[in-house]
Amino acid sequence: MEQSVKNRLTGEDRWIATVCDMCYCCCGVKARRVDGVVTDIMGDPDNPGSAGKICAKGKAALMSLYDPYRVKSPLIRTNPQKGIGIDPKWKQISWDEALDILEEKLNKIRQDDPRKLVLGGWDYQLFSFFWVFASAFGTPNLWKGAADYFCGNGLHPILYLTNGAFYGEVDLKHCNYCLLFGTQFGFMVMTDANPMAQHMAEARNRGLKVVSIDPVCTNAGSKADEWLAIRPGTDAALALGLINILLNEEGIYDREFLARYTNGPYLIADDGLYVREEQTGKPLIWDTAEKLARAYDSERLGQPALEGRYVVAGQACRPAFELLKEHVRGYTPERVAEITTLPADVITRVAKEFGQAASVGSKVIIQGKELPLRPACAIWNKGAISHAHAMLTGMAIQLLNIVMGAMDVPGGMLGSRTKGPFWEPRTGPDGLILPAEFQVIVDAAYPARPAGRPETVEFRELFPVSSYSAPLFEEAMLNPEKFHFPYQPELLIQVRSNPMMSTSNPERMAAALTKFPYMVRFSPQLDETAELADMVLPDTHSLERLVPFPSVRAEGIPSGEGYWYWIIGQPVVEPVGESRNWAEVFLELAHRLGIFPDMCVMMNNAFNFKDPYKLDPAKKHTLEDITDVWAKSWFGAEHGLDWFRKNGCLITAKKKIEEVFPRPFIKPRIPIYLEYMKKAGEEVEKVTREANIEWDTSDYQPLPDWKPCPEYDQGTNGYDLFPVNFKLPFHALSITTVNAWLNEVGEHHPFAFKLLINTETARKKNIRQGQIVWIESKAGKLKGEARLTECVHPEVIALAGTFGHYAQGMPEAKGKGMHFNRLLPSTPDRLCLVTAALDTCARVKVYPEITQSNSSERRQK
Repeated sequence: MEQSVKNRLTGEDRWIATVCDMCYCCCGVKARRVDGVVTDIMGDPDNPGSAGKICAKGKAALMSLYDPYRVKSPLIRTNPQKGIGIDPKWKQISWDEALDILEEKLNKIRQDDPRKLVLGGWDYQLFSFFWVFASAFGTPNLWKGAADYFCGNGLHPILYLTNGAFYGEVDLKHCNYCLLFGTQFGFMVMTDANPMAQHMAEARNRGLKVVSIDPVCTNAGSKADEWLAIRPGTDAALALGLINILLNEEGIYDREFLARYTNGPYLIADDGLYVREEQTGKPLIWDTAEKLARAYDSERLGQPALEGRYVVAGQACRPAFELLKEHVRGYTPERVAEITTLPADVITRVAKEFGQAASVGSKVIIQGKELPLRPACAIWNKGAISHAHAMLTGMAIQLLNIVMGAMDVPGGMLGSRTKGPFWEPRTGPDGLILPAEFQVIVDAAYPARPAGRPETVEFRELFPVSSYSAPLFEEAMLNPEKFHFPYQPELLIQVRSNPMMSTSNPERMAAALTKFPYMVRFSPQLDETAELADMVLPDTHSLERLVPFPSVRAEGIPSGEGYWYWIIGQPVVEPVGESRNWAEVFLELAHRLGIFPDMCVMMNNAFNFKDPYKLDPAKKHTLEDITDVWAKSWFGAEHGLDWFRKNGCLITAKKKIEEVFPRPFIKPRIPIYLEYMKKAGEEVEKVTREANIEWDTSDYQPLPDWKPCPEYDQGTNGYDLFPVNFKLPFHALSITTVNAWLNEVGEHHPFAFKLLINTETARKKNIRQGQIVWIESKAGKLKGEARLTECVHPEVIALAGTFGHYAQGMPEAKGKGMHFNRLLPSTPDRLCLVTAALDTCARVKVYPEITQSNSSERRQK
């Protein structure tokens, strides 16, 4: 004992810079290692993004690291039966045995049909290695799982279309009025959570007004200046109603911005298409000074017309902006009130407040340059777009920012790294904005890709403008003949996500996963998905693995003024047991399969590796080698991997004003009218008709509308409520539920593991505070404790987080809370068939559990 004390007193005590992986925000942290054990985690004060701050999830990471139930060695299934609750009867094997099995199966598939390999998962920080391996192997099947069911289906396509960016954030430093549509941005949820919470607090102190638009008074709603309890799935109607008031009643919009930076002046013929110049095919604009039509990019173009009716080459036409004004006239305050349940006078007031706050025409001087100032912004995320018409909803909300000119200017919606030190947006067809190639993380929405019959497990061919389409994976596995799917996938290798919990209804997902003859799961826990695998390989914790530059293309460098900086995730301690970083295992498999030379060529090109550091395809390279090449290629020989290990964060430059607020400095236009959608929808309709596939293409429209979710008119037989899922600031995805500290917070939290129901609604259903109730949809059934509150819409029941785990290998999380996704059907008729967003507007009925005591009460009554 004396020797042990002496070692603790005189041994190593060191803080090591790395990256948090307890959500997707990539915050810079420092971990304290004492004698080989992590004893504390803090925010990295040298990181300009998180600036030394850390959230509860990050602080609790060491409890996940030292989870006693972690998988510590490769396991192989001995029970041939598979299904929910069936014991796999694991047998421990060596890594050599595991790799030999994988090598044999991969070689066989590659010789037969590489498409039969499906790589599943969403390792946000290391995903680039996933697609490089897939490309070298020859499979197009990257199934990203949960992120593609609920995350940015109606966000990323819109931001790519309008900001040229993967995601966007409010410029909180200058914004005075912020509408949160189904998001808790700035309240420890959504992108860059730590810095944005700091910026939100500072903005609130100087007078920013926040309006939370959400069926649930969430953490954000409880702190906002105003909470608008909207009916689920009606955000598009509200946004279009606000636009109608601004354009047609108040006359508040940024005419100069619309004429110069959007396709608002492009002339549209009666067929819904651009009127084009005969010689060049370029869209035409009516020049009010010369009273004739000119190409949109003509140097002789004078004052573009935004309104009016014209005849060009015998074609009657109107500017796109005129069509938008006319289109939104139908969204009167009274109609929107009926759809959303918000009072008409409140809708009118919010529109006026937003328009007045935008201060159209105002200017501000920043870093010596005069810029437009538009201090009003609307931002949205999962809550607004996890519905059947996600694309229309996202575009409707973004139009609020566009018509005010609040796009990539002070106070408005800023694209995430739209323009950077060595990239900037491109000009695409018809003069519209395209994201910089460096920033394309998922598929951009414009121009549309060719439509075709399904050949990938996500049916990407039927979604030519979406960023991803993961929910169709289930159809590929369960109904291949219905969609004429041409092959049967044989091997699924799945990493760092838990689709049994975080995608759709688990019974249907289990049926899809068990269609694979063989499934391999990299996981630190024996979770619900691992229970269906044939092989489980022990993955590393984020504090045990190397990650090259996680902030390169992901959430990691906040929008707005600040610095360009670069960080790595480095191992702080040795992996537990025989755990290995899945990316290193993939590199080993690539060497065994002989595809590593192809991977080298791809990485040299895709990651912008430069001479003399480029990877040599003739050599065997480790993840450390690749990271070193990456660092030296980008930052020079003096800033290799060893430098980052020692110093943590490299600050390369202060952001230029053109990079912070790029809109006044770039030429590509923003579309307010999606003319190309008409042709894209026609192509999809043609493909599906010829293949006899039932498919709705009606959402491929140039201007957005509100359309009801499929179950809006199905509130019969007691299915009278909508279930809503919301996020807690101390939980993320499904990965934090196994954490002992965070679970303890949840147990003491008033509603983390409970069903929230409106007090009056509960009274009508004879539901009491704390009573155990059943929640039943047509897809699934849950049981939980009722929590009565005024902070939920009367038509809504609300469940937090991704709870309700049942896996035997997760005792810390097992049986706590409810699994919201059990309530959701996931068939194609419940999807947005433009973006593949899964509709969460399921109808449910809620009723007390029948027990002996309440049965006696009923008899007495």
